Amino acid sequence: MEFLLPFYNILPVYPIRAGLLEDAAPRLPTPPPATPPQKSPVEALRSSAAPRRAEDRREVEAATQRLVKPGDHPISSCLCVAQCPGYARHLFDGMSPSEECGIDDLPDELLQQILSLLSADEAVKTCVLSRRWRHLWKSTDILRVAYSTDRWKSSDEFKKFVNHLVLLRGISPLRELDLRFNARRYEDVVHDGGSDPYQCVMLWVMYAVMCRVQVLKIHNLDQIDIEVYKGMPLVSPHLTKIELSGIELKNCFLNFSSCPALKELYFTKNCGFDSVYEILSRSIQCLHIFHCQFGEYHRTDIYAPSLVTLLLEGFCGRTPFLGRMPSLVEASVRPHQDCDDSCSNSYSGNCEDEYCDGCHCRYEVSDDSESVLLGGLTEAENLKLIAGPNIFIFRSDLRWCPLFSKMKCLLLNEWCLASNFSALACILEHSPVLRKLTLKISKEYKSMVELETEENDNPLWKPAAISEHLKVVKVHCKEVDEGVYKIGKWLSTLDKKVIIKQRKQQPKLFCLEEGNIC
Repeated sequence: MEFLLPFYNILPVYPIRAGLLEDAAPRLPTPPPATPPQKSPVEALRSSAAPRRAEDRREVEAATQRLVKPGDHPISSCLCVAQCPGYARHLFDGMSPSEECGIDDLPDELLQQILSLLSADEAVKTCVLSRRWRHLWKSTDILRVAYSTDRWKSSDEFKKFVNHLVLLRGISPLRELDLRFNARRYEDVVHDGGSDPYQCVMLWVMYAVMCRVQVLKIHNLDQIDIEVYKGMPLVSPHLTKIELSGIELKNCFLNFSSCPALKELYFTKNCGFDSVYEILSRSIQCLHIFHCQFGEYHRTDIYAPSLVTLLLEGFCGRTPFLGRMPSLVEASVRPHQDCDDSCSNSYSGNCEDEYCDGCHCRYEVSDDSESVLLGGLTEAENLKLIAGPNIFIFRSDLRWCPLFSKMKCLLLNEWCLASNFSALACILEHSPVLRKLTLKISKEYKSMVELETEENDNPLWKPAAISEHLKVVKVHCKEVDEGVYKIGKWLSTLDKKVIIKQRKQQPKLFCLEEGNIC
């Protein structure tokens, strides 16, 4: 210990020359050196920690140069300002009076922004740093809560932490709530005793709504879906964006008529709409539904008159019914190959097999009264319609001949080429301002051509009128086969140039005069 005085030799010292005692008068003993003043415990620890601090400083500086570079992250400049001469210190290290830490000079708003990048359990740990940090985590406007078996011993421990967190945090304004649940292994579920980590999710959502949350994110990567209980619609004048994945949704939860500020709505990765009959919002402008499951025996109505962007891709079950969208600009629709609106017996979708679930299903609302999809997409300027050869929902909707009065760009695949180009001819005839048409052809179209050749010899359909703005048609394919030649010849009869582009190859021009590929 540095508190103890060092041991000094107080015996007399006699000079020695050439191995003999110096013939001199005896000398008085050398007095011991003055006793240094006794150090306080803090000063003693500081002096003993100085070498360690210097070593830590060098290590942290090297790590900072490797990992934190200015410009790599929006907050990196703040972190660089926050670096102090002492860098990272031991928890009980003192600070010399001449040293000042730059992070203490930052305003609370900037420190809260830094804390918002951390998960909730990491942000709470900063309360032990100093008196200033004791309650700083409570006022962060982003709450990130993540559950994983590697991080938490049990789901009960996780729920207990989050419940205490919201109680201690109070009703401070919240800009974003981000809940994430990672996938659990079977042995983790068994070890957890079958406890449900999602039991309090809706309680936490209601807490966020009380805190005037603007962005709500719930991402569930586990095989077990989070179930939203009935009778709990969202009511919030502040909510602007919702992202959900792995959620089993209920009908009442998707009535957003009480959320007038809601603009963006995202459903991804196995959200379940089996018991949802209606998605209602008069304010949303962006709707994404990606790889979700709709009901098998009913169609879900989507009513969003202010919608500007629509993405409806990879869905199973029955195709949802789209209401009128007068503000729609861009839309992309691509049913999954296992969509229930499919028929393996006929491309038209009206086979005579009474046991075909696609053509003669037992759902509650009939299609015979109006269009299902295309009637709600007539106002779109950019439209993408992709479907497998067995999916007939697009061809079925064309019976009502909707008028695409604003559509300028259109992307289709081989579904529109069945039945001697009747579907494509109908779309071209009802698209008066179309400027760009792209056809993506797969190898499946070749089998469609062979099958139709065997079934009928009817002449090819031609549109009665076609947009004068459409000059060139692009055809994307893997190989130029009989089906692609057939498309080129049909389009050449409409006085349109055809550019055939093979993947990973240079585009080829289809010559109108010769009817061949140049």
